[in-house]
Amino acid sequence: MFPDFLADVFINYSAVPPYLDGARSRGVLWQAAPGRFLLDLPDVARFLVESGTKVTIDPSPTAEEADLRRFARMAPLAALCYQRSMLALHAAAVVGPSGAILIAGDSGAGKSTLLAAMLKREWSFLADDLAAVSLAENGLSMVYPAFPELALWSDARGKLAFDDSDTGRHLLPRVESFGTTPQPLRALFRLAVHKGEIELADVTGTRLFDTLTTLSYNSRIADALLERAAFMRQASAIARTVPVRTLRRPRDRWCAGELADLLEESYS
Repeated sequence: MFPDFLADVFINYSAVPPYLDGARSRGVLWQAAPGRFLLDLPDVARFLVESGTKVTIDPSPTAEEADLRRFARMAPLAALCYQRSMLALHAAAVVGPSGAILIAGDSGAGKSTLLAAMLKREWSFLADDLAAVSLAENGLSMVYPAFPELALWSDARGKLAFDDSDTGRHLLPRVESFGTTPQPLRALFRLAVHKGEIELADVTGTRLFDTLTTLSYNSRIADALLERAAFMRQASAIARTVPVRTLRRPRDRWCAGELADLLEESYS
């Protein structure tokens, strides 16, 4: 249900109350208190995440196991990371010869499409949608493997010559391209869409810290669970050791190959 780096997390199926005692933060369907996070998904389950070590799941009678796995890999996984003082970024993670590159951004920015384009060039990957990052003892930021699958819309699957037998967005197993060991972070790109052509700009200074806040997987949950000192340590390490750039792509034309060229030329 969770990545291997969280193999020590205890998963329990039991009743979970609808309200969290001592909640200090609330959002749509979630509540947070020190060391605890509650996600209440109607007709699916309640997830109670505690201290980065325990997840209690209270399934709806109509929920299927596949739904429980899918939703556990979203906000509950991010909550586990935050409670362990790790970053959880809304990003795909590709791996080249020198380490990991994060392709971060909002939903629809094209993260999975660019990831898939890099896989066609024999790169591997660690994550498609949520990238877990932790600070190692040597001061380097390390990116951890998540799940060996990526989600692609049918038009991207067709243009990249992936299986295109169905329409819509599908999870594609990619075990053969999946990296199983943590990799040092070498660069972070914030992928965005605009009306112009491909643009690349450095992110520095206070804008870098703002960018990392924005790119956190549900930034309000991050603000509720991740201690500010831990965030600053992680962000400072990234600012000190890797380039952070905004990569803007044109809204109205296909350019995955050009973006992949840029990444490959810069970090091969």
